[in-house]
Amino acid sequence: MPSRCTPAVGLLLIALASPFVANGAGPIAYLAFSDDGYWQAWSMNPDGTAQTQITRSPYDKARLSWYPDSQHLLINGNQGELVQVDAHTGAEQPIPMAVGGMSDAVLSPDGRLIAFSLSTSGSIDDNNIWLANTDGSGLRKLVARQYLQHEPAWAPDSGAVYFLSGQGGQDHDIWRYRLADGSLEQLTAGRLYHFDLAPGPTGTLAFSANRTGNYEIWLWSEGGEPRALTGDPALDGRPSWSPDGTELVFESTRGGVPDIWKVSAQGGDPVRLTATSQGARLPVWRQGENR
Repeated sequence: MPSRCTPAVGLLLIALASPFVANGAGPIAYLAFSDDGYWQAWSMNPDGTAQTQITRSPYDKARLSWYPDSQHLLINGNQGELVQVDAHTGAEQPIPMAVGGMSDAVLSPDGRLIAFSLSTSGSIDDNNIWLANTDGSGLRKLVARQYLQHEPAWAPDSGAVYFLSGQGGQDHDIWRYRLADGSLEQLTAGRLYHFDLAPGPTGTLAFSANRTGNYEIWLWSEGGEPRALTGDPALDGRPSWSPDGTELVFESTRGGVPDIWKVSAQGGDPVRLTATSQGARLPVWRQGENR
């Protein structure tokens, strides 16, 4: 089970100063159900060591992403809270927004923009993808389509936003919006559920899908056919790439509760990184070198 570290600040500084961080291969942020009864943000090295609780505020965290300085996280709370978190101290700075109820919020890799899913009608079935500057200004709708648009994911160069679009039923297809020219492309059509998009540094897209009747991690390069990376009766989801594109971390229930696992992009047996009693999920591998 992840240790409850005291003092948290000191151990997190050790984690951030480890060889994994120095060579650009870490750390990994994730959510874990903590003793306080909330899903909180944690951090660990890519080998699963130095598991350290970051946040302790009394609300459930639902989504997180790294700032390019590697010292802060963007956290989206379960009730739409949007905050910048100091990864050393856990201190939270709310981001003022002209609207509320944001979900799926993720920071662009260059740290300039936040993409999120939002319904302004109060219905959960007509969300669209929106953008805002990191200070909360410049709110604008990126995609305006009928039905449900959700789970935005940034291309590694911050030049495109991938997202899911569904019309009810089981089809949730993958789309891509390029910021440079405003072009919108549908990448899949009628292929059952897709979730947890993760564009990789080498151009390969990872996602979770039930193409075989069970949710596995899939890899897909445009022009080719998707291939299943995992194969287990448990639910595998939420992939995140290593900075060099050779490995992925993901969450899986193969241990009984959701926990974080790591696997080579070439396949093979996954390695378990966390072993919690109540769950760990949504790993996010920091990309690039410290700045």
